[in-house]
Order: sequence, then C-alpha cells, then structure tokens
Amino acid sequence: MKLQNTPLLIVAALALMTNGLSLLGLNHGSAGALARNIECNSSMSRNIQVAVSLKQLIGNPPSPTNKSGTGRFSLD
Repeated sequence: MKLQNTPLLIVAALALMTNGLSLLGLNHGSAGALARNIECNSSMSRNIQVAVSLKQLIGNPPSPTNKSGTGRFSLD
C-alpha cells in the first residue's frame, strides 16, 4: 500500500463508521437518526417548559399595574 492512499482510507473508514449501520439497514444507529433524536428531545423539553409556565399562570391573577399615570417621580 502506498503512503498516498492512507488519507483516502481514513476518510472511507470514517464514512463507513458513521453510515455503516444505516447501510446495513439498522436506521436507529445512523447519524440522521441521532440528529432526529436530539431534535425531538429538545422539542419535548421546550414543550414541557411552556406547559409548566402556563400552568403557573392559570392559577395566579395578573399583577396590579399602576393606573394613576405617574411613575416613580411626582411632578408638583
């Protein structure tokens, strides 16, 4: 084997390791399945955070606002 073929063999080995399971028909171990899993987990986490925050808002009345029109400073 020549020394010039080693970078090609390294790239081929990495491609086979990352896509080998999908080439064999085992899609749950491929890189695309891993990306889908991460995206799904982050989506579920975001939905849980929104549900918890909405649940906290349902039982609490809105906070009173200052309706007099004056803020911290009073103009005499």
